[in-house]
Amino acid sequence: MNVGFPPTDAAAGNAHRVAREQVRLAFGSWLQYVDGRVFAAAMVLLMCGAVPSIGNTPVMIGLAWLAVDLAWSAAASLAAQYYYRNESRHGIAVWRVALHLIWTTHALIWGATLALFWDTSNAANQAVLLVMVMGVMVSYFTTLAPCFPVLVGALATVSLVSWLRVVFAGGDLAPVYLVMCPAFLALIANYGFQAGRKYRDALRIRFENELLAHKLQLASQAKSSFLASMSHELRTPLNAILGYSDLIRERTFGPIAPARYGEYVADIHASGAHLLRMINDLLDLAKIEAGKREFTFLPLDLSSVAREAMKFVEPQAKQAHVSVMLDIKHDLVVDVDERAVKQIVINLLSNAVKFSRPGGIAVLFCERLTDNRVCLGVKDTGAGMTPEMRQRAIEPFAQGSDAYTVEGRGTGLGLPITKGLIEAHQGQLKLESTPGVGSKIWVELPPERLRRSSVAAIA
Repeated sequence: MNVGFPPTDAAAGNAHRVAREQVRLAFGSWLQYVDGRVFAAAMVLLMCGAVPSIGNTPVMIGLAWLAVDLAWSAAASLAAQYYYRNESRHGIAVWRVALHLIWTTHALIWGATLALFWDTSNAANQAVLLVMVMGVMVSYFTTLAPCFPVLVGALATVSLVSWLRVVFAGGDLAPVYLVMCPAFLALIANYGFQAGRKYRDALRIRFENELLAHKLQLASQAKSSFLASMSHELRTPLNAILGYSDLIRERTFGPIAPARYGEYVADIHASGAHLLRMINDLLDLAKIEAGKREFTFLPLDLSSVAREAMKFVEPQAKQAHVSVMLDIKHDLVVDVDERAVKQIVINLLSNAVKFSRPGGIAVLFCERLTDNRVCLGVKDTGAGMTPEMRQRAIEPFAQGSDAYTVEGRGTGLGLPITKGLIEAHQGQLKLESTPGVGSKIWVELPPERLRRSSVAAIA
């Protein structure tokens, strides 16, 4: 993302971008505004110059005014198109001057209609012209409110020109207009100021959010680069710690003396293994968040993955005295990344065992829903979670439960990794839980992932 200014000067950069966006909008407003000009100008000429009951201005004068208006509109439209093609060639100050010239000249031309068409003896003529001028002021407000300085210039020009004409010409409605015009101008200007301020605030917030998103992206890239570069430096000493501590723990070269050192070595090995798992989880999460985790989608039998995951978790379940069961309602073949799905199932099943008390039950289930979505997950009789805990459970490094676990507290990365992996398959992670009753956590794959389905022979 190119934010267009140095991050160290964010406030000045935002102010510049707001000004640039206002200029861009004002040029765009002109191109939209000019579309309806021919019809409006022709109506003014018809009513005030060609209809005897409303005006008696010679048609040639009216046509000359119309030609000037159309010629200027064409020239201003070319200037606006030039701006969009060459915005970067000139500074913001140059384009502001061009905008003021375009809209102020337009206001001068339309304010001059009173000088050309005003009939001091015809109240209908005066009423039409006064309504027209106020309509022009309203149209300025609707198109130029986000760019308040240009709005003020256009409003001041059209009102001053028309007001001076009425002052010197007089007429039955002159007193009404001389009072109404300044009041209406103040009203429109106030509304324009309020709308312009809100628009500037909205732009400022938008650009601040873009800058923040840019900084977050840089921080994420820095984190990913750091983790990738540090993986070797962290794993090499850990592998040495695990290897040598395992040699000592297994008494490969003789007995450990004194015997208490054996307990210390076992603790060193367990701590090193835990740290290595944490590093692996961090790297997995960083790759997923950065979109650098590579996936190979091939047909996979989910029942075989479920059985492999059960075998992998059985030692942990045995230690925790938790029964692990399998509930497969359908034999399902899906297009997925095998390694990712195995990691998902092992994470869910391992979590269920970890948060279950001795004597608890964890059920790994797999089924096809009626709309061909594939459902794969785990139900347990563990500690359960409150709504607040459920929200924390999918956040990195947060723990979904404060309950006792067999292996102590984990890293809090299991469910965030599972969520990232299933979203890479265009699926969803879902969670239901009741404190003291248990949890049901599962992933749903979209229908397009399903290749083949049949009723399972063994449930």
